[in-house]
Amino acid sequence: MNGADLKAKTRAGGIVYGTMLSAARNPRWATTIAGLGLDYVIIDSEHAPRGRSEIADLLSGLTSVDVVPIVRVPIPSSHYITMALDAGAQGILAPYCETPDEVREVVGATKWRPLKGELVRRVVEQGEFPSDASREYLERRNRNS
Repeated sequence: MNGADLKAKTRAGGIVYGTMLSAARNPRWATTIAGLGLDYVIIDSEHAPRGRSEIADLLSGLTSVDVVPIVRVPIPSSHYITMALDAGAQGILAPYCETPDEVREVVGATKWRPLKGELVRRVVEQGEFPSDASREYLERRNRNS
């Protein structure tokens, strides 16, 4: 299963099963998790001290056994979100989005990357893309992920 399959299954009213990894550090957990029949795993980096390489190893391990990896970032920041997505996360769980600005930052980083700065602000706030080609590409990518 991948992120697009997980999204389609939930939109169709299907049931998906998952868990959260808080203490596990070894990417070999992926094979054990695959044997449980889980659809997704949330890798916690809010309450667990995880570095980029550890998150990347866990993402790679879970993806290799067809379990959708989702990363819970420490704070709603585009910095952490883009690092997780670049490493292979197929979803993001952003804790404590308490202001409209935080929500816009999370949406911009997850849905409209690789746009940054003023370009992503215009897309999120006004729906104004740099070009028709970039809009088509980003909308297609979001449909398929």
